[in-house]
Amino acid sequence: MAIKTFEEVLSEVENKKILVANRGISARRVLRSIRERLRAVPVLTVTDVDLTSPAVAGAHELLLLGPNPRAYLDLDAIIKLAKAKDVVAIHPGWGFASEDATFPKRCAEAGIIFIGSTSEAMLKLGNKVEVRRLAMGLDIPVVPGSEGAVSIPEARETAKKIGFPIMLKAEGGGGGRGIYEIFEPSQLEAAFSKASAMAQASFGNPRLFVEKLLTSVRHIEIQVAADMHGNVFAFDERDCSVQRNHQKLVEITPSPWPGMTPELRERLKEYSVRLVRASGYHSLATVEFLVDAGGNPYLIEVNTRLQVEHGITECRYGVDLVEEQINIAFGGRLRFNKRDTKPLLQAMQVRINCEDPRNDFAPNAGLITRYISPGGQGIRMDSCLSAGYEFPSQYDSAGALLISYGRDWDKVCAVMLRALREYTIGGLKTVIPFHRQILRHPRFLAGDFDTNFISQYP
Repeated sequence: MAIKTFEEVLSEVENKKILVANRGISARRVLRSIRERLRAVPVLTVTDVDLTSPAVAGAHELLLLGPNPRAYLDLDAIIKLAKAKDVVAIHPGWGFASEDATFPKRCAEAGIIFIGSTSEAMLKLGNKVEVRRLAMGLDIPVVPGSEGAVSIPEARETAKKIGFPIMLKAEGGGGGRGIYEIFEPSQLEAAFSKASAMAQASFGNPRLFVEKLLTSVRHIEIQVAADMHGNVFAFDERDCSVQRNHQKLVEITPSPWPGMTPELRERLKEYSVRLVRASGYHSLATVEFLVDAGGNPYLIEVNTRLQVEHGITECRYGVDLVEEQINIAFGGRLRFNKRDTKPLLQAMQVRINCEDPRNDFAPNAGLITRYISPGGQGIRMDSCLSAGYEFPSQYDSAGALLISYGRDWDKVCAVMLRALREYTIGGLKTVIPFHRQILRHPRFLAGDFDTNFISQYP
């Protein structure tokens, strides 16, 4: 494909239909970039449940998927409807079919541009076993474990070599899902059967592999952007260590951890660029690491899609990653480089889920009776909530992404705490009070936390 300037891409997409095959926060976020500078026509998939969603207001046209809440996974139906509406490109958002490696190929067969990478590159990086093999061949450290998928006897043998505790991980998993922690040999067989069944149900792939369960680690990831012409750029790290059950709750850039030295930062970025180049991947990717207390990194996975937490990188650098993802998909040259793309601010995101922290974070659905959104300097809000909206029970509990940004860590924390005091959601239980507690904790404010922070200080 010939290299295009961004201006040429703008001319190509103007007044063309771009579909967002997703819902909720993800759909609303992507629709905004399609409508803004690109001047394209935003189209949205929508099930019957989502016809009243705030995201619908951002679309010029709707593709009606009917009553089945799981219709966002029906790629055949989505592509058929897209062709009938003269859609030229599809953005998968995050979640649902965004990591289905058949999606790019099916789009190509239908003559539609997939706003992401190729099926081949997604299979290479998105499969945890394959990416481990690739990383080891590139001298990128990985967590000790099995070389590939294992049987129960092989899992036992690997566990003997590396020692307990271990993790059973789904080969096709991602986003913190498909992980079973095992602390002693007697737990292995039962956990293996459960984990394999869950992996088949969730990812369509029952295969598992073994990794050592590392303790006292930080979850650090690198956002990478790559075009079709060999240009790759890595942004500064995002610290995602504040987690519950392997699910991210708070994301920060740059990491406030005192152990995040400039040398470690550059090492992680170099590993990430090396991996993306070797795979022939283009689009956005996120390379995820665990980093121990001594500053030793271990690759754990690569996410081949737009990440939920991409917004804090946008705030740090003053860029639009979705706009760039679309530019890349249409053959545009990557507009980020070391000379011109510099970090400006620090940023933090908290995930506002409709869950009850006092009831083991049980999902909460129902009518939102009152809604007051925070604002002011240093705040960004990506939400799919409004007063009078019936928050559905058929989907996950993600309601909003609240971001604060500023010149330094203390300012970012102060702005976030102020925003959490302002934020009012009536009629539903949310995690807002829980996040207020985190923002007041002295260890969090000192940057002295790891992936055990929530379990240690519930």
